[in-house]
Amino acid sequence: MVSKIDLPSSIDSEDKKDDLSLERAKINDSLSIEDSPIEEVRASIPPTDDPTLPTATFRAWIWGIIFSAAISFTNQFFWFRANPLTIKVIVVQLLAFPAGKLSEKLLPNYEIPFGFFKLNLNPCPFNVKEHVLITVMANAAATSFDAIDIIVVQKLYYNQDWGFGGGILLVLTTSLLGFGFAGVLRRFLVRPASMVWPINLVNATLFHTLHKEVPKEVADAEAVTPGLKLSRNKFFMIAFTASFCWYFFPGYIIPVLTSISWICWIKKDSVLVSQIGSGVNGLGIGSFTLDWSQLAAWYPSPLAIPWVVQANMLAGFVFFIWFLVPIIYYTDSWESKKFPLYNTHQYDIYGHVFNRTRVLTPEQYLNETAYEEYSPIRITGFFAICYGQGLAALGAIITHTILYNGKDIWRRLKSARQGDDDIHARLMDNYKEVPDYWYLVLFVIALGLSFATVVHWPSDMPWWALIVAVILAFVWLLPIGIITAITSQSPTISMITEWVYGAIRPGHPIGNMIFKTYGYITVRQALLFAQDLKLGHYMKIPPREMFAFQVVGTIIASFVSLGTTNYLMNSIPEICTKAAYPWTCPNAGLFGASSVIWGLIGPGRFFASSSLYFGIAFFLLGGFLLPIPFYLLKKKYPNSWVRHVSIPVFMLGPAPYPPAPTNVAPVWAFIGFVFNYVIKRRANAWWKKYNYVLSAALDSGVAICAIVIFFAFQNTEIKFPAWWGNNADSVDQCPLATANWSGVDVYA
Repeated sequence: MVSKIDLPSSIDSEDKKDDLSLERAKINDSLSIEDSPIEEVRASIPPTDDPTLPTATFRAWIWGIIFSAAISFTNQFFWFRANPLTIKVIVVQLLAFPAGKLSEKLLPNYEIPFGFFKLNLNPCPFNVKEHVLITVMANAAATSFDAIDIIVVQKLYYNQDWGFGGGILLVLTTSLLGFGFAGVLRRFLVRPASMVWPINLVNATLFHTLHKEVPKEVADAEAVTPGLKLSRNKFFMIAFTASFCWYFFPGYIIPVLTSISWICWIKKDSVLVSQIGSGVNGLGIGSFTLDWSQLAAWYPSPLAIPWVVQANMLAGFVFFIWFLVPIIYYTDSWESKKFPLYNTHQYDIYGHVFNRTRVLTPEQYLNETAYEEYSPIRITGFFAICYGQGLAALGAIITHTILYNGKDIWRRLKSARQGDDDIHARLMDNYKEVPDYWYLVLFVIALGLSFATVVHWPSDMPWWALIVAVILAFVWLLPIGIITAITSQSPTISMITEWVYGAIRPGHPIGNMIFKTYGYITVRQALLFAQDLKLGHYMKIPPREMFAFQVVGTIIASFVSLGTTNYLMNSIPEICTKAAYPWTCPNAGLFGASSVIWGLIGPGRFFASSSLYFGIAFFLLGGFLLPIPFYLLKKKYPNSWVRHVSIPVFMLGPAPYPPAPTNVAPVWAFIGFVFNYVIKRRANAWWKKYNYVLSAALDSGVAICAIVIFFAFQNTEIKFPAWWGNNADSVDQCPLATANWSGVDVYA
């Protein structure tokens, strides 16, 4: 279902002779009968199943509900802080194991009658499938809902409050619409072996490590390779401990380790040097990070993503960030030198922060007369290039999907059981599948409630616009889902949804945000659900139980998140302002700023032929066209280096920027090169046994240490003594990186 670039094994044979390549192909064909054709999957997932294991047990439900409520409350509570604390689901994965073992020891082996069936409180030792279901339910609750940010922006930017009823419907409907989409498209995004979802391999490896299950390929490697005697469990504990201890340095004691921008040390009073060298507010050339949390926050784990994918993404980063941005800025295109090199704020033509209150009517619409008298909106050249990159990525995804995946999509539309089914898909055939009508019924209910939401509450969005938003989401979900399943990095249609509504109804910022919610966020939620469905596929969880646990986790999180938000809004004076520090709501601020550009001003003005930014719109056309020559070259030269080029993946490299630190991508790709190219080729047995265990250990150690630092020190205002390594004014010692070319700090 994917092109050759997308298959991790494609790079392994690039220097081999033809006969060896043919022999390897024969071996892989044989392996695919009893195992996955993807080497990364074979190293992580055993091709076996025990269908007799109890799954949706009493303790799985209880612990799932407890962890879902806890992680939803915690993440939403700290989401509004200047430095949000996000507890990742891998923490639940770790905590659920001793919790399950504890309940195994304490609960009696007792059956409670419930009508036609009996509920056993402790039917068996705590097993891996129960563990997976607990984690999946918590994962459905772990991500802060973007709809919550819209509710906050409505209150703070536009003085609008829907109350709890309107808020809960907005949160629930966007999530459940996405779940319905994910279920309907699971035959394309979950079942095929080529839809790897690499980040799931890390989670699956941790499950098998905790439950002492070893994939066959790893066991075979151990048998023939000396030096692999250290068990996965012991290796995990060593790496976890090292990661936990190390993170105290970049996370608390020496924050400068998050961005070592040594070029800035040469001449701190130079704007040019600061802009080039800063890894936080500049180009990040020469800068690097020793903070694993930085890498894991903006990209999937570098140990989980095939090197060929990372190489494409690094090339995209270099082209857009290190090539195009300096050209735009230092030639003063788009009046870039009036503003800082790198941020997401809006400005007026005088170089000051754009004052949106000057152009709003009392009804929160655009006052065109006031806007003409005040100033057209301006953004940094960096931000403008990233808008262009986002448009180009969307165009490339459509063309790439048609060229490389069109035939397979059509084949699967005609039959759900055709395609590259591997052993894992065949093992899942032993379980009753969720009927499509379950997902369709859920979708219809969510759609009906969505209509009620936008019609009954002052959404500033007509009912027909909801249909347009849902159609947009459905059209984009499959091509974006394919790219996400290959890279674990998700393109976004946020810009497209904002653009469409801004073009249809300019000057309506609230309606623009609601339209964006039902378009972009529906896709985002669908991808999260599909990712978990693939995890359940790998771990052989009965699909109907996955359905139930995901839906319940989503409902719990919706109520807990909104309740937490309302509590904070009502109990913290001046929340989301500088006066309420640290409760400054940075993410809601980004949402509000976006509503100004796309909703209030509108793309008609922003990209008008008379606008500075008129040319950005043509990036979309470029994205549509660029995959075509590479596709033709691959056809003509199937064994050349061109076969490794993927334009959509290339476009994903700069996707996190801004606001991600610019020193992340080079370090991320370097680590991927070392582990997934050098070590994989030269110490393949070590790589198979330890690579994904190491990734899980590094993620886990950082996550647990971050929680300890937050509650033990940051939340209690216990600061480490001030010294060179924790300069609060400029963490990477590049003090002029936030200034414009004239040295004036206009950073908002």
